[in-house]
Amino acid sequence: MRKIVLASNNRHKIHEIQGIFGPSWQVLGVSDVAPGLQWEETGKTFLENARIKIKALRPHVSGPIMADDSGLCVDALGGQPGVHSSSFGGIEGDHARNTAKLLKVMETVPQNHRQAHFYCLLLFVDAQNQEHQFDGRCDGLIAASRAGGGGFGYDPVFLPIGFSKTMAELSDQEKNAISHRGRAMAKLKEYLNKSG
Repeated sequence: MRKIVLASNNRHKIHEIQGIFGPSWQVLGVSDVAPGLQWEETGKTFLENARIKIKALRPHVSGPIMADDSGLCVDALGGQPGVHSSSFGGIEGDHARNTAKLLKVMETVPQNHRQAHFYCLLLFVDAQNQEHQFDGRCDGLIAASRAGGGGFGYDPVFLPIGFSKTMAELSDQEKNAISHRGRAMAKLKEYLNKSG
């Protein structure tokens, strides 16, 4: 079994990526290799934030590392919350506050102007410290209210194009097939399979 360390403590994200990679890989998180390790995501872009995570984790891991930085970009808000998606509500990682604030600021935005997309920048750094970038995008609309108990983050208020239900109402298999992270991960997986 091949191992890869994800620069994250988000168990939802680790579980999601493990599901995409399948049983031939073991996806570990920060708490598995460097308990207590933290960093400040001060980057102005998704790539800068991913590099901050990799740099913090590298002294603790000799093998391959990956970091993703992803977010929700809402057209009516000029691309916000974007890189600030996880702290949009005022407290880092508080998904309920983030979605509540988003629904509040979008209250008066009509249905035909609620376009948004999830974006994921995935950074893979191999054992030789060579950097490889992969990205993915999922377009959709912001719903008027929360729906669904699956997923995490903004999933309960995001209606992907082609679906009449939110990302949080999709099965893991459905979500991974269309999600921004699923698409970026598929590119990485293809690269890893080719490079052996």
